[in-house]
Amino acid sequence: MAKFQDKLIADGYCDNRGAGFCATATKLPRGEYGIVALCVNGNKLNLFDVDMRSNIGELLYEVDLKQVENLKIRTGIFSQVLKFEYNGSAYSFTNFVGVKPSLKVIEEEVANR
Repeated sequence: MAKFQDKLIADGYCDNRGAGFCATATKLPRGEYGIVALCVNGNKLNLFDVDMRSNIGELLYEVDLKQVENLKIRTGIFSQVLKFEYNGSAYSFTNFVGVKPSLKVIEEEVANR
């Protein structure tokens, strides 16, 4: 596991699976966009504001992965996309690399309703 994931676990942002990474939010319910940290803790996906040095800021959203709909994950060499709907709102993220284990955790939590 990378140092960043180890820190997320140690600081309590992620559970011991270490499913946490930074991405560019391109669509959030209140119209925000920019760099965020996505951290899985139990069956919750928490979205945090994050600065350019990956320091975690305020909690922006808490998403119950058991209630996520229309999950779409596409990871290619030049394009990465994570999209889903939650409570009638669309969420979309891009610009993440090397996070397949974290994406698998998200997929598993959504599938295990």
